[in-house]
Amino acid sequence: MRRFRSVEEAAAVRAGARSLVKTVVGSSFLWAWGFLCYLSPALIPQPNADGQSVGLEYGFFASQGAVVLFALVVALRARRRRIVVRTPVFLGAAVASSLTVVVLAQAVRASALPVVLACGAIDGFCVALLGAAWGARYSLGSRGMRPLVVVSFLAAYVLYLLAAHVPGPWSMAVACALPLASWALWMSDASARHELSADVFPDRDTRDGASMPGELSAGLWEARVLPWRAIGVLVAAAFVGNLVASVVMGRGYASVDSLFFGGVVVCACIATMSLVPLTAGRNALSVEGVYRITLTFTAVGLVAIMVFGAAGISAGGALVQGSAFFLQVLVFLVVTQSTQEEGLSPLLSFSVGQALIAGVVFVGNVLGKQVFALFGSEASVLDVVCGCGLLALFFMLVSRASAGEGGAGAWKAQGGVEEQTGKGPLACADDGASALSGTSSAVPSRFEPVQAEVAPFAERYDLTPRETEVLGYLVRGRTLPYIADALFVTTGTVKTHTVHIYRKAQVSSRQELLDLFEAGA
Repeated sequence: MRRFRSVEEAAAVRAGARSLVKTVVGSSFLWAWGFLCYLSPALIPQPNADGQSVGLEYGFFASQGAVVLFALVVALRARRRRIVVRTPVFLGAAVASSLTVVVLAQAVRASALPVVLACGAIDGFCVALLGAAWGARYSLGSRGMRPLVVVSFLAAYVLYLLAAHVPGPWSMAVACALPLASWALWMSDASARHELSADVFPDRDTRDGASMPGELSAGLWEARVLPWRAIGVLVAAAFVGNLVASVVMGRGYASVDSLFFGGVVVCACIATMSLVPLTAGRNALSVEGVYRITLTFTAVGLVAIMVFGAAGISAGGALVQGSAFFLQVLVFLVVTQSTQEEGLSPLLSFSVGQALIAGVVFVGNVLGKQVFALFGSEASVLDVVCGCGLLALFFMLVSRASAGEGGAGAWKAQGGVEEQTGKGPLACADDGASALSGTSSAVPSRFEPVQAEVAPFAERYDLTPRETEVLGYLVRGRTLPYIADALFVTTGTVKTHTVHIYRKAQVSSRQELLDLFEAGA
């Protein structure tokens, strides 16, 4: 059992544990709400006798389009000025998401398509904002936070499986309560770390209490830094899954319950498999490894549909849909890693990440319905679609394997994320460790040139060797928790070193420190 040096240290550890629990539970509430709102039998009435659409999917498509539009607005507005999100906006988003559950259910039953579309659009904007808020929380922590991303989605899958088959009124009540509960946990956790957030992401706007917490908007506003190659591979694979699932489902929602329920079960299985190495022996399972497992599930589902025809649609469709769901989780994980390591603004990075996920879901489903409308869902059509999907997955794996044979330096830096890893775009580029690993590793080799650059500055202002190390990370845009994880010290210790650096350099923020450093470089 670990012994603490002081009562303060023990209290800090307990507070940190409570914060992690709030993060996992609160974010899982938001993810589960998305499943319940559009996939729960409580909100989906019995399909028409001819199996035609009940209209709910149009609301889902509207929500995905709104997520894309939200990201475009954020990216375009950020070109002119930094975006500051006021605290009441988050409460408004949670309340609106909760109310649309009831309105959406009634609108679907009344076949009021304009209302369904309006609810979907509102949900898209609200979920994009709340999702970015939780993404900021995950990127604020150390590398040990990354496995919790998978844990949060696993908890969401379990919650959906439990709540989806609760009697109608109670299931509706749960769906209404989840956004508000998620906001309450986020607000509680954000308030507790508000004082620290200004040090982690220094920004003049964050000192205004009304814009709390500062970590959502502060940071680097350059989308080019995101690992586009890694995200592109995941998005392409997710597109295949959504396309096939849409063709299988056709125009109606007659099979949505079994298809998506089975898909969520598959997601839970993949999430569990990805976490087993961490719980068993602290061994790392990379995003690359989870990606290959997910593609294997997809391939098995496609083969099952091709071989068994109608008899294999239920199981095969669930495998394909579940894999597509989990590939979206991997996109969120990669964005978390990139935001954490490169010091990006979470509002920008997670808006873009969610928009990519929403875009591929929207395009895949719409295109699948067009294929169904033109050719139907006969066995030959499904065989062609599944065969094309298998070929696409095969070429993606082959290209990944050939890229990995290039050895060190095979992948050049894209915004500083994939530099000289020799493991392809899905590898963790900064330290070579897995994105799902909670362990620390040695300082990366590309840190040495930065240390040489900061040496004259450190000598000029009489910095100690440890302060020089911290300075090297600060000028690279690293967060305080990340620095603490890399140097095997506490965040409080890094904060102390940072204050000493500020005092010696006679600055009051990281931006002033960077300006001074660049002026003297």
